[in-house]
Amino acid sequence: THHRTHLYMADHGSRRPVATAMRTRIAPTPSGFLHLGNAVNIAMVALLARKHEGSIVLRVDDLDPQMVVADAVEDIFATLRWLGVNDYEGPRTAADLADHWSQRHRVARYDSIVQRLHDAGHLFACTCTRREIVMRQGAGEYDGHCLHANLDLATSGAAWRLRHSVQGLPYPVIRTKAGLPSYQVASLADDIHFGITHIVRGQDLEPSTRIQRRIASLLAPNHPFVDVTIYHHPLVTDAHGGKLSKSQGAMGVRERIAAGAEPDDVYAMARTMLEQLTAG
Repeated sequence: THHRTHLYMADHGSRRPVATAMRTRIAPTPSGFLHLGNAVNIAMVALLARKHEGSIVLRVDDLDPQMVVADAVEDIFATLRWLGVNDYEGPRTAADLADHWSQRHRVARYDSIVQRLHDAGHLFACTCTRREIVMRQGAGEYDGHCLHANLDLATSGAAWRLRHSVQGLPYPVIRTKAGLPSYQVASLADDIHFGITHIVRGQDLEPSTRIQRRIASLLAPNHPFVDVTIYHHPLVTDAHGGKLSKSQGAMGVRERIAAGAEPDDVYAMARTMLEQLTAG
């Protein structure tokens, strides 16, 4: 079945896996074509699952429709095929994603977490724009400007932020100005829903890990996400040592495939990184 609900049982409004089998996930955002760093991450996930005889879930982070590029969705499936990652739970085509696996089908789960944080008094309303934050700070890091403004959470056009400053990302957004649950909420909810036990993500997502751990601890003292094993791997960089970015036009996997590249080099990089992360 699509969601394998028989693997889970209800626990404090989340989902706790009944079995102890290892489960990991691939979670791309279809905002642009995948680059080498994305391919290495996918290969690491595949190698980790193989090592532990575990299973893989493909979760496409498509909650925000403004961040979804149609061709980028197809690019995800093409990259998986090129890497030989076929044994996974999740969508196989864009239509399958839309009909059965899209995050929009799980919005009620995300909203439930937001509501629980709201009811427990962990949120505050913020009307600051990015431009206002940059003008005050000289950078994009939020300064807590609205923390003590006591704005009504029902204020039109307000984002909801966590009252807790988490290292690496102060007062993170929990619900956007558009009324959507944030990436942090959706990612946490999905990892619990699908019974994920191991996560492989880049070092740039360490702040997200801290935020999601904090949210989980606020939801329940023994929240299952606290026990998830998370590996943060070094980022694959360009020739100048810069971070690869879909938005900056980093050479895509599809260009490499068109140029006759083989996945062996990707797996070699992934194997080296994974061995370093999991040593001992």
